[in-house]
Amino acid sequence: MVKPHPRIIRPLFAHTDKMLIHKNLNKFRPLAVLVAIFLSWILLSGFASAPVINWGLKPNERELTPTVSTAGRELLEKYNGLYVARGAANGDKKYYLTFDLGYESGNTAAVLDILKEHNLKAIFFLCGNYLKETELVNRMLAEGHTLGNHTNRHKNLPKLSEEGIRKDISVLAEDFAEKYLDAKPMAFFRPPEGSFDERTLKIAQEYGLRTMMWSIAIVDWGKKPINAGNSSDKIAKRIHPGAIILSHIANSGTPEMLKLLIPALAEKGYTCGTPDEL
Repeated sequence: MVKPHPRIIRPLFAHTDKMLIHKNLNKFRPLAVLVAIFLSWILLSGFASAPVINWGLKPNERELTPTVSTAGRELLEKYNGLYVARGAANGDKKYYLTFDLGYESGNTAAVLDILKEHNLKAIFFLCGNYLKETELVNRMLAEGHTLGNHTNRHKNLPKLSEEGIRKDISVLAEDFAEKYLDAKPMAFFRPPEGSFDERTLKIAQEYGLRTMMWSIAIVDWGKKPINAGNSSDKIAKRIHPGAIILSHIANSGTPEMLKLLIPALAEKGYTCGTPDEL
């Protein structure tokens, strides 16, 4: 049997290969179009943005500011945010009390009583659900406290679209302004769960809000009551000039902790600053 010359076979195989490749490409072309559309949507919607910062810190017990992530600190600086007060660098022995409030658990009045007894002013970061607590909110305002924006629905903002972030921040600000006509507009913003990206800080700034994180916190956001003595001791050990302390009033142990903390910090030479200093 005479074998065909290789020069004759090769073009036939080459033609067949081209047909198979073309046929396979046609199969995947609709998928490629969908992928291209999806990637374009991601870029336009703002999801392909800077990395997400989940705020965390390594505390010091030598009256030094804690160690935080470089990326988080630089983003805060870029958008005029803060996690310590300006006096920290000068060794100004002041601290600032801040409270996050998503809902009323029956502890807020006790906290306000303690603050009033010591003539201290704090910042209360409210969610949309808390605006219905008119008696308590009006008391905060009447007693000279500052109210901040903790978003309307307490969602993890980096997981939302840019439109979603804007809505969660602006709805709370608008509802607050409509419900509490004599109150000053909210000036500070705290992202839920301590999670943010560059879009979050940029949008907050566009609404005239300054992002405030914290330099001292304890695990008090769960349902289990904190041990007041242990929690007070822990904060006192971590205190430093310009400290911004985060507490959650929903925890039933917070009022008792506060009773112990204020005199403990005074013994170390610290006084509570006022929000307008920030």
